[in-house]
Amino acid sequence: MKRMLPLVALLLVGCTTVESYEVAVGRTRFTGAVHDEVYRQGLRSVVGKSLYKYSLREMQYPMDRDAEVINVLTGDQLQVSLEVAHMWKIADGACAKELFLSVGDNEAVSTMVHKTYRESSRDAVAELVAADLLSEGRQGISDRIKALMNDELADRCIAVTDFFVRDVDPPPTLKQAIESKLAKEQEVQEQLYQTQVVMEQANQKRDEAKGIRDAQDIIAESLQGQKGERYLYWRAMEAMESVGNGNSNLVLVPTESGAPIFFGAPSTN
Repeated sequence: MKRMLPLVALLLVGCTTVESYEVAVGRTRFTGAVHDEVYRQGLRSVVGKSLYKYSLREMQYPMDRDAEVINVLTGDQLQVSLEVAHMWKIADGACAKELFLSVGDNEAVSTMVHKTYRESSRDAVAELVAADLLSEGRQGISDRIKALMNDELADRCIAVTDFFVRDVDPPPTLKQAIESKLAKEQEVQEQLYQTQVVMEQANQKRDEAKGIRDAQDIIAESLQGQKGERYLYWRAMEAMESVGNGNSNLVLVPTESGAPIFFGAPSTN
């Protein structure tokens, strides 16, 4: 049994484990020939060969923080800052051999994806002038960069699963122009509101004046003719009765209509 231990130890040293979320590509150390087989999960021998592992998990860039800031130029040559991040993965483990032959090991693949992300970000922003970049919105920019990356990486069996633009920081000149535009729009809205208030007040005054005019027309119409004369005569009788009951000195002057006109009597003091 003791004689078997060195052999077991040697075998273990000459093996490596391919995890369930990995695939591996083998290459003969002496000839450099790449094996046709793509190795899946299990304990694999590395005697006389090297195994290059690729993770099939979804990976995030940047890995150490939520996002990174990149500076890119718009179509009108203005520099904007984007705070971005993305998720990607190897879409099919069966492509590992072709990926190894055309790109390299896992680190080389990550470098290629990063380079593609940089180029796609520049190309997507260069399609827009600065003003359109802001109106497009973060989601629109994200979708465009993601589409450009997938177009470039699809032949490599790599899929960009998500792309995030967390912030867009325009150049100072454009930011000032936007703030000035917003201030003017707010001023116009305030002036429009004040105009509406003035118009509403004017309408109310017109309605009040119309009501007074209509009331005066009704009164004037009611005082015309025999009916009006009788009304005025009745009001005169009421006034005379009031005078008779009081201490005031008044002079009554008759008129043709029969309704007297009252004048205050001159004071004797």
